[in-house]
Amino acid sequence: MNTSVRSQAAGFSMIELVIASSLLGLMIMAVSTLAVSGGEAQEFSKRLGRATEVTQDIVDQMRLEMVSCVRVFGNDTEGNANRALIDLTDAPVPLSTARLPSVSPNQRLQKDTVALEITGNSLFFTRLAWSDRFVCASGKEYLVDVYRWVYYYLTPVDGGPQPDNGIGLNLVRVLSEPLVDAAGIDRITDATDQAEVLLHLATGTADINGVTHPRATVVWVRGGLPATTGTLRQIDLDDGTLSDDPIDGRPDPWQILRSTDEVDELLTYRHHSVGTNYARASFGVGRYGLVSNVGEGFPHGLEVQIVGPSSARQVMLHLVVIGTQLRGQQAWADVQVSVDARDL
Repeated sequence: MNTSVRSQAAGFSMIELVIASSLLGLMIMAVSTLAVSGGEAQEFSKRLGRATEVTQDIVDQMRLEMVSCVRVFGNDTEGNANRALIDLTDAPVPLSTARLPSVSPNQRLQKDTVALEITGNSLFFTRLAWSDRFVCASGKEYLVDVYRWVYYYLTPVDGGPQPDNGIGLNLVRVLSEPLVDAAGIDRITDATDQAEVLLHLATGTADINGVTHPRATVVWVRGGLPATTGTLRQIDLDDGTLSDDPIDGRPDPWQILRSTDEVDELLTYRHHSVGTNYARASFGVGRYGLVSNVGEGFPHGLEVQIVGPSSARQVMLHLVVIGTQLRGQQAWADVQVSVDARDL
């Protein structure tokens, strides 16, 4: 038999090589696709876990702060008047549609209706900062509570809420300067002792346990209206008396100053955003409030309701957070908690 013929018969034809190459290519493509899909799924799972972690962390922070709550402000004369006093100079600007929740003693947690809207998209409350125990030169001991206001609100970022874009909002936390409880001060009937206690609070000297606290120079009547004389009084550092008007360079009319460096933009470095009204329906935005896209929109992904009597307020916090990474499927988390709060 001819050798060249045998050699040809033992090899592969061009068609066979093409088919084999094509099959190999398809197999490689299939394996690569599976690997890429698996990698993307793993990456999405990580981002989903991170979104849940961020959302839960913020809600836990709000919940834990409310453990020491002594007054919750609502969408009424007192709440809005006090909120207007907070000095937000150089702080992120709240949404123009920021609204406190209505305090609803006889309602339950529920979806708003046109006839009954109780949901807000911000949270404003007073918490106990510390209780100060001090012994005067007279030997008498006095206990005075000191408070801080806490304000959580939404601020637009990167153009704010826009159609076809579920992100564009940051969550801001503002902590006020210390405010001395007026009831504790007014119970001190001895003028000399009262002045001594006030100077101790205003200068931040050590208490009975040797602990020093930040200076507290404003005395506040819890539950009072700012327009009422005496609701806010400032301690005169010269003699420990109280002035109904701002003194020593404090802004006039009254403003409640922010605590030093206590403006937290909670999502700035976390690469996440509070969900806007334009997020996909499955994300859970607008579960309680009536969604409106007029102006900057309401409520977006922060919803607050306050129900129940003053002795047993129930505060519902609902937060939707979305990852700002636009590559691949968008990660998001929807967390809701109910917090018991005192409203004294």
